[in-house]
Amino acid sequence: MLSNYLARFDDHANFLHATRQPPFNIHFHLHRGCEIFFLIRGDVNYFVDKAVYPLRIGDLIITNEHEIHKPALTTDALYERVTIEFDPAMIALFRTEQLDLLECFYDRPIGERNKVRLNEHDRSALAELFAKFDDLRKQPAPESLVVKLGCLLEILALVHRCYYKQQEKDIGLDLPSQLAPVLAYLDRHLAEDLSLERLESLFFISKFHLSRLFKKHTGSTIHEYILYKRIALAKALLREGRSVTEASMDAGFNDYSGFLRMFKKKVGLLPRQYAKQHQASWNK
Repeated sequence: MLSNYLARFDDHANFLHATRQPPFNIHFHLHRGCEIFFLIRGDVNYFVDKAVYPLRIGDLIITNEHEIHKPALTTDALYERVTIEFDPAMIALFRTEQLDLLECFYDRPIGERNKVRLNEHDRSALAELFAKFDDLRKQPAPESLVVKLGCLLEILALVHRCYYKQQEKDIGLDLPSQLAPVLAYLDRHLAEDLSLERLESLFFISKFHLSRLFKKHTGSTIHEYILYKRIALAKALLREGRSVTEASMDAGFNDYSGFLRMFKKKVGLLPRQYAKQHQASWNK
């Protein structure tokens, strides 16, 4: 099993170190696996599900494949970050009775306790591991795959240790009073009609004002948010063994063919392929 992952290691562990000058917008999105986000430079509020985390240089955000997320840049300061997206099925092979490196990614409610604040020593150690991983990626050698895997495990071990030694878990900023109950309602009623007209009648707030408020505080549209929440729910239902039809309906997609197209576009696989892949490999 491990040899299969090593043979295509870069498909199962995607490293990115990028710098970009604002202004620009990043939309809500989902990944096929887990992700570590490490802020090097920039002024960022990071959205995960309904939570908003203000970040400082050296902060981490950790997410799993069911958590929609996006960074929102609050100024035009240069933006630099490192991300590693990895396949949890590969890391699950190293689970023991004493240690589960995936625990901090899953042993918490969706969209909660995603932020990890590091001290100076841990920031430096993590930056060195990222640099090592990047060097191995740029200068491949026969032993590079095994060393990269070892480096990834070191990174995850450090993240795991820092996550659990935090005395207080950051719950993020409070959303505006008009927006918070709307997001809470969306979370509980994804299978229902969530048109702007419906939300307007439920919350006695103009659909135009709601749209502007959501865009102002997230940088994205409420339609995009609902779409990714529904995709995330469909993924979870498929992993539980529900049929494609059931997942489509229960996640709020009333158009079956539209669901297939949108799922393929956002996830990269058709729903049936996704279900087969995840039920066969690893189920968390």
